[in-house]
Amino acid sequence: MPQTNSSGSLEQKQLQEKAWIFAQRGVVLLVALLAGVFIGHHLWGRTGDLGQKVVQLEERVNFLQKERDTLNTKTAISERDKKEVEKRLQDVQARCAVPAEAAPAARP
Repeated sequence: MPQTNSSGSLEQKQLQEKAWIFAQRGVVLLVALLAGVFIGHHLWGRTGDLGQKVVQLEERVNFLQKERDTLNTKTAISERDKKEVEKRLQDVQARCAVPAEAAPAARP
């Protein structure tokens, strides 16, 4: 019976050592995980500030898009008016050119 007792205590010591190794690894893993969460929170955890900045930037983008649309509309109106004025100018030039050419031909 003494052999069973000594082999039992040897197995018990080995089991305790394995349990201790797993406990150490678990503690190291837990510390590393918590350190990562802590660092991540300090580096990227300020979502409130970023949320406000996103809202401000979206408002700015919307304002600039409206301004761009307004300017595009003004440009289109100006181009339309310009073409209309050019057409009227050509009509007036055509009307003025015909009598000027016809007058010298009628006199000779």
